[in-house]
Amino acid sequence: MTHQSERSIVVQDGFSIVEALFAAALIGLAFLAISTLFPTGYSNITYGGRITTAVAHAQQKIERLKAIAADTTPGQGFNAIDATNCSTTPEILADPLVPTITFTRTCTLTPNVATAPLAADLKKVRVTVTWAAQNRPGSTQMEALFTR
Repeated sequence: MTHQSERSIVVQDGFSIVEALFAAALIGLAFLAISTLFPTGYSNITYGGRITTAVAHAQQKIERLKAIAADTTPGQGFNAIDATNCSTTPEILADPLVPTITFTRTCTLTPNVATAPLAADLKKVRVTVTWAAQNRPGSTQMEALFTR
């Protein structure tokens, strides 16, 4: 709305249509820029969840081997950590949240990793967990040392 005062000065209230369209375009561009971040963020959160699950699977295997190493019953203990309990044959594990994604866990045993005279008293176990996802496959590894 425009009106003239006694001094013939034009006073304008509000914004013109050009200013309003320009402001709307700027706000639209800002929302567009922010909205492109959501798929990337979701992808990163999903990938982080898969890494967490893979680490849990690897830790589970190492904890089982720790229990065998700590067991004092005959046939258990340090000597039972061998190719039977730490096999390179892949284990297929299901994702608890997404059944279509599977994890593959392998265990690699390296005996006698120390130098003499302690060579027979130290074993290294490496657990590798991999997964094949549609967008971002990955893997993680954990190592543990076992001694008498």
